[in-house]
Amino acid sequence: MSRRLPLVLTLPILLAACGGTPSPSPNPAPTPTPGNAITTRLAACPVVNTSSDPAASSCLAGTYTGTTLSGSACSLTVAADGAYTFTSPTLTYSFTPTAQAIRVFGHQTLPDLHQVIWLIDDSVTATEPKELDFHATWGRGAPSVKLDIQGTKHLAGGGSTSVTCTVPL
Repeated sequence: MSRRLPLVLTLPILLAACGGTPSPSPNPAPTPTPGNAITTRLAACPVVNTSSDPAASSCLAGTYTGTTLSGSACSLTVAADGAYTFTSPTLTYSFTPTAQAIRVFGHQTLPDLHQVIWLIDDSVTATEPKELDFHATWGRGAPSVKLDIQGTKHLAGGGSTSVTCTVPL
């Protein structure tokens, strides 16, 4: 063992002489996936059961990017006041809530499960009413780990157009 000790003590000197230095730190951790940032944002939302207070859903502010059932890109951008823009190849619209807008926000937690829902529409005063259903579940106890956003626009002549945008979490 006494013969190995001088080699161990001289190893840093040999590495420095060759232009290298020992690096005790491992490579940096990989960057988190976008889903991690989203679940962090959603987990910070207030835990409430069916609140209609616009302040409850202000935690949703941001952009969510996913894919439609056909695999096309889609997104939802939400402002702190509940205004939003839904974008997909077959349905794109913006919505600014009025005082008559119906809002339902909820965030439920269990030890291994989070669920956030947000429903917002203005079917009373709008010429072409718009609806948005936002439903996220994640955690080990979740039946599926994803965020589904369904945008719907009711047409003035009857009928509607609806698109579901799924964001992996």
